[in-house]
Amino acid sequence: MKIITVVLCAALLAGGYFFWVMPVNRSSARISIEQGMTAGEIAGALKEKGIIPKKTVFLRLLELTRKDREIKRGMYEFAAGENYAGIIHKLVSGDIIVIKLTVPEGFRAEQIAGLIADFKLGDRDKFMNIVNKNKLEGCLFPDTYFVSTGSSEQDIADMMVNRFEKVFPQELLEEGGKYNFSKNDIVTLGSIIEKEAMKKNERSLISSVFHNRLKKRCYLESCATVQYALGEHKEKLSYKDLQVKSPYNTYRHYGLPPGPICNPGLDSLKAAVFPEKTELMYFVSNGDGTHKFSRDYKTHLEVQ
Repeated sequence: MKIITVVLCAALLAGGYFFWVMPVNRSSARISIEQGMTAGEIAGALKEKGIIPKKTVFLRLLELTRKDREIKRGMYEFAAGENYAGIIHKLVSGDIIVIKLTVPEGFRAEQIAGLIADFKLGDRDKFMNIVNKNKLEGCLFPDTYFVSTGSSEQDIADMMVNRFEKVFPQELLEEGGKYNFSKNDIVTLGSIIEKEAMKKNERSLISSVFHNRLKKRCYLESCATVQYALGEHKEKLSYKDLQVKSPYNTYRHYGLPPGPICNPGLDSLKAAVFPEKTELMYFVSNGDGTHKFSRDYKTHLEVQ
């Protein structure tokens, strides 16, 4: 009787080991594990993608190893020839795909939300709800991020804001104090400069124009702020566009708008508090990314 029992146990162990180490998937595949998925739903998704041949075996192995509650969310990639042991280890260790997300300077929050959605890193509307609720426009620092596919929309927003706080120099606040600028003022002016300046070497000149206009209490008359107020980009603004009712319309409201109109890079933030010392009051596009600058309105009209 004892001999039969030992032989039976050995057979069961051998069978279990066979299931544990045998290759099960013949081709590579990706699968997304979402928050709240049950072990059964995960097993079903794995079988549907051809990663495992049998749900029951996978669930039994999960139960035996007590790993059924340790699977982490995210996007996983499985190579051909993986076994149950490797599949379960990957799901439990959180060996998820990391996506390279590059946010260009001057992108608005809604454009960043679009990138996040395009890369399937999160939901566009959820991200924008976080941005709007916490007033994060301007603080989503443009940079290259490596985002784990298991990250939430809040995680991604926090990553960008933390980067902004890390790179924003204390000297900008000190220099901004000379103009009675708050941090929001610096970021707001920096965002306008970012949208107006196509060339790096013109940022301080454009800043100079805006500083001179603020000093003389003239309208900033930034087309970029009108574009923001309209909620769309137009190659050329009409007279009607310039009349849009919005606190962001700097053709109708003095001073800086209430907040940033995009997410500026460090060069534009620095330009906001380190303007060129000039008497310039106007600038107009040359159509090639550069601008003509003028001190008076008559010259401004002549160079257009």
